[in-house]
Amino acid sequence: MRRILSRGESKDQKQDGPPRGGWIYGSFNGNSDEGMKTLQRKHMITRTASFGSPMMTRRRTSSCTKDLTDAHGHMSSTGKFSMLEFSMMYYRQNIDRYEALQSSTHGLQDSIKLIETLKLSTIKKRFLTRDNETPKQKKESWSWKEQAEAVKWSSVPLEKSLLKLPTDEMDKEAVECFSSILMFMGDLPMPEPITELDCVFRILKACHQQPELKDEIYCQLTKQTTNNKSSNSNSCSRGWRLLTLLCCWFVCSDILKPFLLTYLQQNAADPSRTYYTIASTCLLALRKTLKHGGRRNVPTSDEITAIMEGKLSKRQTVYLPGSQSGMTVNITPYTLVKETLEEICTKLGIISQAEMEEYAMFALYEKGAQSGADNCIRLKKEEYIMDIITQMRLHQISCTLLFERICWYYPLHYDVISYDCTNMMYHQAIQLYLDGWLIALPPSGSKVPHKLTEDIIQIASLMWRIGTNDDEALHLDVCVEFVPDLVLTYKILSPTQIFDGMAKCLKHLDPMTSTELDFKIDVLDILRRWPMFGASFYKAKCQTEPKLGGKCILAVNRAGVHFLDSDSQKCVLSYPFTEVISTRKILTDTIEKLDFKVGNNRIQKIIQIETNQAGDIVHIIGQYIKVLNSCAKLSS
Repeated sequence: MRRILSRGESKDQKQDGPPRGGWIYGSFNGNSDEGMKTLQRKHMITRTASFGSPMMTRRRTSSCTKDLTDAHGHMSSTGKFSMLEFSMMYYRQNIDRYEALQSSTHGLQDSIKLIETLKLSTIKKRFLTRDNETPKQKKESWSWKEQAEAVKWSSVPLEKSLLKLPTDEMDKEAVECFSSILMFMGDLPMPEPITELDCVFRILKACHQQPELKDEIYCQLTKQTTNNKSSNSNSCSRGWRLLTLLCCWFVCSDILKPFLLTYLQQNAADPSRTYYTIASTCLLALRKTLKHGGRRNVPTSDEITAIMEGKLSKRQTVYLPGSQSGMTVNITPYTLVKETLEEICTKLGIISQAEMEEYAMFALYEKGAQSGADNCIRLKKEEYIMDIITQMRLHQISCTLLFERICWYYPLHYDVISYDCTNMMYHQAIQLYLDGWLIALPPSGSKVPHKLTEDIIQIASLMWRIGTNDDEALHLDVCVEFVPDLVLTYKILSPTQIFDGMAKCLKHLDPMTSTELDFKIDVLDILRRWPMFGASFYKAKCQTEPKLGGKCILAVNRAGVHFLDSDSQKCVLSYPFTEVISTRKILTDTIEKLDFKVGNNRIQKIIQIETNQAGDIVHIIGQYIKVLNSCAKLSS
């Protein structure tokens, strides 16, 4: 843009136009009057609608994501998408000014000319003395300093919202939220009986009840953390912590998104910056919120207090089968279930991403805490750990987090996994064995296979050796504790046969040459050859299949989907995953139903069951099919 020089002024003299260099994302490198980068003409756009109008959305959202990130997904540091640029396009002070002069414009070109006119008025202002300006000229004159002040820290409460909001009530709420921010940061006296927690809850409640205010609050917090010159030394840090809280809970609009991400990225890119660490935390939290939707439950006062004190990490115990003390993991307000799963798997020696998919976390509720609901619920990988804990505390329910293996497709790598992992799988498998789920009974009138009775005695002997080396303590009434009740109920073996078999077998199990871990591995090696090994069992009711006769047990393992008799646990129907065409969950007012479409290209049928674990069944079947498809692609 050509500049008019005054009489006697050279080109080397200081200019009054837009300052040059040093303007980044709304900060002034510590000095309020330092230069700012002039926005290019193509980035200047006017508007008459309120914030978030389709006119502005079409202009910005088409290229935001492409220009914003590099090949590694990191934010651009080219100066684009600064909060100054955002304020010039969306802040109320500019929109009101443009609308006041908009009557003579009819299109985009006219709007751009209008902005250039406003900018030119600043340059021409040097030829007019303040005494010669009319009140209207003083009010409408455009200056870079005025734009800069809009995105800088202020100790004065707002008279109106930064953004143009749909209603006057929202505008009033935005002003009150800014006052709450000032009070929380210590820049405004806090009258009694208002507390810091009251200020935080006021802001969170406003964002939750009126989603249009989320962008407004984000803009207020970026303003208060930019060039903060408060006399209160804790002001800026408390503003950043409040911004952390917001980034964990609320998604910003697509219009604000690139500008807010750039602001956080610029602060997190330089380790020499005072708030580099907390800016990195905000950036990570916001990215997760944008991807997963943010936290769902209202935080407890304890969690808010911890975040405001800068305590973002919390130690949480997750229990594994067979572990009394559990495993301790560190969680943050934005930690996902998936991340905790991966952390535990890594500690257990499971490094393959595909094998990590075979594990899941569960929340074990106190019995009777939720009437009519299961007391053990699988957690979705996209859930936030702290949301689960918060929900339990709000309802005063005791809850324990569990970690288990739900799919058993990949082999057991005893050479690479840790002792804790082998111990976990042993206890998980042995519990199913003692409950009788893994034993497949022969048809009525058929003789029990010798191999089955041999394996039962071998497992009982190994379990005895894992628990003790005192063979003299073995008695008839003790040995039956190491076999499933099903064995005695259906007279597969008598107590005498079990005792004699164990006494004979223990002679070959020398504790001096083998360790406890070796015995546990031997048990797993025996069980993994059984047809139902690694299966997940679900109680159900089926009225569409006459062979099942009502109540049944659904078992899912790497061999496919199996329908078992509820009494004898004999396999009545079995379908490999190649014959499972689809599953469909049906929700009713009283119970969940699940449709299985099975068969091939020529013959198909639908088996419908009633169960309260339809979601878990669909998940585990989908997981096995996913693994099978992945292995098929690798082999081809």
